[in-house]
Amino acid sequence: MAYRAKAQSGGKDPLSLHELTQRIAAVVNTSFADPLWVVAELSDVRVAANGHCYMTLIEKEPKRGTTLASVRGMIWANRWWLLRDSFVEQTGQPFASGLKVMILVQVTMHEQYGLSLNILDVDPTYTLGEMARRRMEIIKQLTEDGVIDMNREIPFPILPQRIAIISAEGAAGYGDFVKQLTNNAIGLKFYHHLFPATMQGQQTESSVIAALEKIYDVRDYFDVVVIIRGGGATVELASFDSYPLASNVAQFPLPIIVGIGHDRDETVLDHVAHTSVKTPTAAAALLIDTMAEQMQKVLDLQEEIKDNVQQRMELEHQRLQRLGNAIRNTHVTLTQQVGRLDMLSQSIRMLTKQRLQREVDKLEYIDKTIFMAQPDNILKRGFSITRLNGHAVKSAASVPEGSTLKIQTADGELTALSSAP
Repeated sequence: MAYRAKAQSGGKDPLSLHELTQRIAAVVNTSFADPLWVVAELSDVRVAANGHCYMTLIEKEPKRGTTLASVRGMIWANRWWLLRDSFVEQTGQPFASGLKVMILVQVTMHEQYGLSLNILDVDPTYTLGEMARRRMEIIKQLTEDGVIDMNREIPFPILPQRIAIISAEGAAGYGDFVKQLTNNAIGLKFYHHLFPATMQGQQTESSVIAALEKIYDVRDYFDVVVIIRGGGATVELASFDSYPLASNVAQFPLPIIVGIGHDRDETVLDHVAHTSVKTPTAAAALLIDTMAEQMQKVLDLQEEIKDNVQQRMELEHQRLQRLGNAIRNTHVTLTQQVGRLDMLSQSIRMLTKQRLQREVDKLEYIDKTIFMAQPDNILKRGFSITRLNGHAVKSAASVPEGSTLKIQTADGELTALSSAP
């Protein structure tokens, strides 16, 4: 057997695979004896039942997104809980897939399990910087797209009574919002409807976008949209630093109020929503205050109208008193004027009768004059009308010699020939 293996290798002694991996492991472990700081992206992060955390560390090509390198990574259980809690406390984010991290690793090469990186420490400040950088990139892209201010530019309704709510069904924040809205101190009435969505985890982006699409289909029935999330850990806020979700919110045709329960940092969603508040109860307070302000304006107008009416009634009462006094003071004068009017009336009737008679006589004279001026009456008085070709002759010079003339008299018509003048 050994002879055949030697012969096939060209006379050289071959290594077994185990011997080869042992040699590689010795070289790697010797060359990388000291821990190194490495920047990588987390992928497929999972915690096993034994408490160890396993993952894949990758590096992607920036433009195309193709994977340039991939190495197994692990954090042993005795170190994992400390690193996890410290990372969450300082970054507000879970140590989860998709994050870029700076980690202190010990390179290990095992002849059976291959190359892996044993994570000894994590620098949270690097991840915070990456998160801020990513958030700024999204905001920059929204600005370049010209949509970042679109929702804020929508006029906020004067009476925001019809509210579409995006929240997790049964969540404490949703319950607090509805309770405060319903039990407001001044008895304002609101109509609200829940469009359930996942508000934490990897499904948040797609779930909230789906809820927005459902609201869009019935947008005419609502005045505002409220996106609320309360009572959860701030480690889930990364879901709201999403370009697709922010773009949908920015371009939504109704004003959107965001209250996702955080105090420390702003998400991209806070930058694009019409109004951003810290908590669901703050969102409810905003709606109640807006309605209360309008209600107070109505009450103020009511009082103003009441005061104006009272003042006007007092002025009109004074005016009526002055008119009454004026009427009483002029009663005697009016009686005297009535007598005078009777006398004037009689005079007017007499003068009118005389004037009418004169006008009748004048009309009769005009009528006689018109009657005498009629053509028939004129002809009866010895006048005649001479016509040439149907037209009255007004000048002898206009009649050619030898023309046939028609002469109309009161009792008939004559024909004559014209001669030279």
